[in-house]
Amino acid sequence: MPDDNSKEAQIASAALAVALTALAIAIVQLLGQLFATADGYRRCQPSVMGAWAQYTRLRWKWSEMRFETLFTTPEILLMNYKLFPETTSKPTGSIWRRDYQWIGEMPGAIEDGSFEDRQIYRRIDCLDANLVDENKGSGMRDEMACWLPFLNSIRDNERRVYRCSRSNEDTSKYHTLRRPVCGLVQRSWDFMAPELVRPLAMTYIGDIAVIVLRLGMEWQTFRPEAGEMRAEGNEHIIYSTLDRSIGPILHYAHGQARDVYLKEHRIESGLPDKRLTIPTREVDMMRFGILPCHAGLMRRKSYKMGTAGEVQATLDLLDPTGSARKKVRDNLQFDPTSTHGFSDLIPMGAPMLRQRGDEKILLPAPTEHCTGLCSLKEGFVIFRQRLAEYIVEEGEGASEQARWVLGSYDKLRDTHGRWEDGYSGFSPFFFDEVYDLWEETTAYFQHPDRQDKNCKCCFSYADLVACHIKHAVNFWHEAHGRIREGKQRDHHGLTDWLAEGMHLYWDYLPKIVEELASRLGAPQSMIRDAWITLIFRAFCWSRSHHICQREERFPESTRLPSRYWESKLPVYLG
Repeated sequence: MPDDNSKEAQIASAALAVALTALAIAIVQLLGQLFATADGYRRCQPSVMGAWAQYTRLRWKWSEMRFETLFTTPEILLMNYKLFPETTSKPTGSIWRRDYQWIGEMPGAIEDGSFEDRQIYRRIDCLDANLVDENKGSGMRDEMACWLPFLNSIRDNERRVYRCSRSNEDTSKYHTLRRPVCGLVQRSWDFMAPELVRPLAMTYIGDIAVIVLRLGMEWQTFRPEAGEMRAEGNEHIIYSTLDRSIGPILHYAHGQARDVYLKEHRIESGLPDKRLTIPTREVDMMRFGILPCHAGLMRRKSYKMGTAGEVQATLDLLDPTGSARKKVRDNLQFDPTSTHGFSDLIPMGAPMLRQRGDEKILLPAPTEHCTGLCSLKEGFVIFRQRLAEYIVEEGEGASEQARWVLGSYDKLRDTHGRWEDGYSGFSPFFFDEVYDLWEETTAYFQHPDRQDKNCKCCFSYADLVACHIKHAVNFWHEAHGRIREGKQRDHHGLTDWLAEGMHLYWDYLPKIVEELASRLGAPQSMIRDAWITLIFRAFCWSRSHHICQREERFPESTRLPSRYWESKLPVYLG
């Protein structure tokens, strides 16, 4: 009997062990089946999305008896902000539906451009460095989501931009700085298309178009409505594929061999300092062929000039008679890029975009031909000659304002020999000196004493600019005509038709004076002084900036369709 009991106990133990093993296997199989319902979970691990995998979690759905995969990816966009003193307090609460963080280093406060009327300012943190590091993960780099190296490239570029800024002084009365930020957005894999194998980050057409250009790429194809986008440059490449369910998906890559070499030799990646553009909202507008206007002087906030049609529409706004548009249209038949005279609107209408103490002065070209007499040496030299002759002719009747313009011009020419030559080796001290003179000319037009108290309707700065451009568009045709007839005047060894163009500008002055005086009743002496100051103000703006033309092969020269400016059409990064 004892032997039988022992055998039964052994059999029972074996059976229990088999049963427990079967139960464990069943439990494992059950758990496997349950976790298998977590579609996309293995695609949201560190081998795919680096440190962002720390936000991946499972949520049990009782109604469906399955797990739902929740993951977090970035929402990349550009945010407007202004610099304020460090004592600025931080309001409680969030001004947007989710918190955003700087991609890079950026102290200070921001201004939310979407809520400007509320005047809500708050401090904003920087994105965790681990979330930007593309090497945080156990997978091969090429297998990871491409928005990880994209974030890393944005951060490196932003660090360079911030270090190149010599001053944090608030100059936001003329422009609003614009930097990339990142929002942490939680998503569900339930809404991912079946063919997608990596979690997607989200951005917007209006923002990604600018970020790509800032990284030194050039858009070779930009047709978001067709899902066709491709940009290359500076060892970067970004291209799109079209998904049938969510639309265009962008893919980003950059040279891995180059990065290894740069790290081994401790060389910083990104654009050279001299090719960094000013990171402001107004400069970004110019990338889309939109010219921002000085809020205190011009009637309109902006003008579109990216295409020939937009140039003609802008001319109609400046000259409702249509004569300026007709003249430019006739000129374009001889030269497809001949918008001479019209390009004066850029230095006359735009605000000061450079910051004090900053060496970044590059601007994208808002129109096909941006170089005018207000930026070329021919215009400078002939203007100074004619102004000196004008003051001599007037004698004691010459105004103090005209003498001030001539004195300021000569001081810049004597102190800085390249003042007339253009963009070449200027120091920040020169730029700041020109900035001060530009502000003095701006104050001249804004000062109430500039208007005649006996005049019922004095002209405005915008009237003067419009009248000047109405006549200035004629100089290209007339200058070539005078040269063919042998009637050109002294051009000091410079390009003859450009020098003759500035002579013609002075010839147009009596017509401008007569037109504004008869139409608005402004005193003629006031109009003459204002026009002289207008040209000198345009000189100061031109020497404070350098517009990158397409022929210089700068990536920043690419213009995008104006309809995509600040477009919130979503696009995804795979």
